[in-house]
Amino acid sequence: MTRAVPLRSPARRPLRALLAFLVRRPVRHDVTYERVLGSALHLRVDADDEDAARSAEAALLAEIDRLEAVFSRVNPDSELNRWQARPGEDVPVSAELHDLLRDALDWQRRTKGAFNPSADAFVSAWRHAEGTGRPPLDEALDAAARAAGEPAFVLGAGTARVTRPGGLTLNAVAKGAIADAAALAAFRVPGVRGVLVNLGGDLRHVGEGEVRVAVSTSGVENHAEDVVTLRGGALATSGGAHRGFLVGGTWYPHTLDPRTGRPATEVRGASVLAPDARTADVLATALSVLPVTEGLDLVRNLPNVGCLVVTADGARHTDPVWCAHSRPS
Repeated sequence: MTRAVPLRSPARRPLRALLAFLVRRPVRHDVTYERVLGSALHLRVDADDEDAARSAEAALLAEIDRLEAVFSRVNPDSELNRWQARPGEDVPVSAELHDLLRDALDWQRRTKGAFNPSADAFVSAWRHAEGTGRPPLDEALDAAARAAGEPAFVLGAGTARVTRPGGLTLNAVAKGAIADAAALAAFRVPGVRGVLVNLGGDLRHVGEGEVRVAVSTSGVENHAEDVVTLRGGALATSGGAHRGFLVGGTWYPHTLDPRTGRPATEVRGASVLAPDARTADVLATALSVLPVTEGLDLVRNLPNVGCLVVTADGARHTDPVWCAHSRPS
């Protein structure tokens, strides 16, 4: 039988310690992991106490592990790879994979092919060119672009069928989707007030407060074009002039236009604000390829989405949503 200890008992705690125990102060928990989905992961949790914050961290990591087993292109046992190993079959797939495949087809259509889940085939061709010292042949790129223009799979009711085997990857949409799901898993833990996830540059914020983020489309350290205030939304950036392909002494930008297989040179980088990281991730990729006017038109027709596009000459192009949440750095 448990007995209450009278306040005047010699065994009582000092009053200050007792009040500290009863009135727990909110905590901020920051942690960084390397080599998560091939990137760095930073997590910030605002919670009622340290136990809630650490439970949120555990929930987030478990959700990332669960979805990596679905979407990973590197893991041969992932659901994505096991499905691709059965071309021509209507294979039952999980709700997560079916949903992401549907999104990939939808964005391929909406961006007129600027986003394409088959784009990694071109990356492989340019990596091979680095080894040989000769750019890919025009005829080979043209043939690959024509093939990539057709859907690589078709969806049924809970099923998916590979129609064009070879190199399908969902990286440009899966990373954002995982950031969303992981942030929400952490936020659902009782006692958690706010969560910020930065998964390889894809940011998702949920809950209380706001975050100020320095945005650099060039990828150059300590150089930022804008500072964005993020409140319960997502931010993704695609760009980085220091990345690319060195072929026979010539430098080619790393962003490839999946409609041609050739480097996209008009846009230096693009950042996107959106309600969720999945949308921000896809659009940042597409805006790095689309002509600036087409990219801005696409964004303006999407609710609560804003963008910053910086062209090769350094010119800035924004929209009202972006301007409402940012200021020049």
